[in-house]
Amino acid sequence: MGSSSEIGASIIEAGASGDLYQLKAIRNKVDDEWEFRKICDEYSDFSTGRTVLHHAVGIGHFEICKFLIKTVRVYIDAETYKRDTPLAEAAKGGHVKIVEFLIKHGAQISLPNIEGFTPMHYAALKDNRELLELLRIKGASIETDSVDGTPLQVAVSRGHVEAVKSLLSHGANPNFSCAVVYTPLICAVKSHSFECLKLLLEGKADPNFYVSGLSPLQCAAKEGDTKFLKSLLKARADPNSLDTDIFKPIEDAAMEHNRAAVEILFPVTEQLAHYPNWTVDGIMEYVHSEEFRKMSEEKLTKRLNALDFGGLLDAGNKNYYRAIFHYRMASHLDPSNATWISARSLWEVRTHKCINALLDAQQCIRLKPDCPIPYHRGDNAAAANEIFKKFLRAGLAFLLDPYKSKKCHAFRVTMFDYFAWLSQMSSADEILSFSCDD
Repeated sequence: MGSSSEIGASIIEAGASGDLYQLKAIRNKVDDEWEFRKICDEYSDFSTGRTVLHHAVGIGHFEICKFLIKTVRVYIDAETYKRDTPLAEAAKGGHVKIVEFLIKHGAQISLPNIEGFTPMHYAALKDNRELLELLRIKGASIETDSVDGTPLQVAVSRGHVEAVKSLLSHGANPNFSCAVVYTPLICAVKSHSFECLKLLLEGKADPNFYVSGLSPLQCAAKEGDTKFLKSLLKARADPNSLDTDIFKPIEDAAMEHNRAAVEILFPVTEQLAHYPNWTVDGIMEYVHSEEFRKMSEEKLTKRLNALDFGGLLDAGNKNYYRAIFHYRMASHLDPSNATWISARSLWEVRTHKCINALLDAQQCIRLKPDCPIPYHRGDNAAAANEIFKKFLRAGLAFLLDPYKSKKCHAFRVTMFDYFAWLSQMSSADEILSFSCDD
C-alpha cells in the first residue's frame, strides 16, 4: 500500500475528517493487525503530536473511537507534545459519551498536561456540569493545580456558575491558591461574577484569606459595582486589613475615584493618622496629593525591599516555595518590573515547576524584550554557549530521528512554546528585530 509514513498520514487524515469507511479500508490493506496498530500509535501530526485517536475524540466521532479502541486496540493514553491524552481532548470538546467510554476502557482520568491541565480543568472551562459530575464520580482529582489554577479557580475566573456549583458540591476548597495566587473570591470579583461570589461565600470561603498582596475587599473596593463590596462586608471581611498591605481598601477605592465605595467603607474603617482631614471628601482629595504619592512610593519601595530580602533569604535556605511566594507578592505590587518574575522563574526551576518557569521566562521577555539573552560574548559567554550547544544537540536528534519521542519530546515542546510566543508579536519586523539583534 505504501510506506509506513504514507499509511500513517492516510490514517491521520481519515481520523481528522471522521471517515470511518476510509479508516477501515486502510486497515484491510495492511497485512498485519499488529502493524496497523503500531502505525496508529506511533504516527501523529508533526505540529501537535495528535494521533488518530486524538483526532477522533476531538471531533466527537464515537464510532471511530470504538473501532480504534475495541477493534484496533490502540494505546488509550497516547500524549500530544503538550501531553494531552485522548481523554483530555474529549473533555476539551465536551464529548461526555466519549469521555465515559474512554474511562470505561481504562483511560487514566487525571493525567495533567505540561501546563497542569487535566480533563477536570477542561470540563470546568466548558462549564459542563454533566461532564464534571461524571469525572468526579469516576474518581478524578478535584484540586489538581495548573498554570491557571485549580478547576475551581478556572471556573470562577470565567464566571462559569454551573461548574462552580458542581465543584463546590464535591468538596473543592474555596480558599485554595497556589500557581494562581488569587483566591477564588478574588477571581470572582475580577471576573465580575456576583453569582460565583455568592456561591463561594455560601461555601464558606474566607473573605479575609489571601496571599497575593490583594485582598478580596481591596479588589472589590476598586469595582464600580458596589454589590461585591457590600457582600464581602456582610460576610465580615475586614476593612482594616493587615499592616503589611500598602493601602487600605478605602484608599484603593479613593485612588480609583470610586466615591460610592469610599462612602460604604468610611463608617467601618479605622481613622488613619496621617490623613489631615478624615472625611470622605478629605480622603478623596488626599490620595491624589503629591504628599500621598511620595509617601506611597516610599512605602512601596520599603515593602519591595523587604520582599526581595525575604526571597533571597529563603532561597539561600533552600526554601524555594517560600521564595516564590515572596516574588509573587513583589510582582503583584510592581507588575512592570521583570526582576521579580525572573527571580520567581529561577526558583520555580529548582522546584521542578518547569512550565511555570517557562511561562514566567516568556513574560520577562515580553516585559523587557531587550534584556540580555544567550549571546556568545561577554561575561555570560560560557553559559550562553552551553545553552546553545544543548539546543543544537536536541535539534540534531530531532532531525536524525523525528519519531523517537523519548529523544525529542522536550525539544518539540520547547519549539512549540517558542513559536506560540512568536505568533503573539505584532509584525514580521518585530520578530526579525528580536531574532537578529546580535
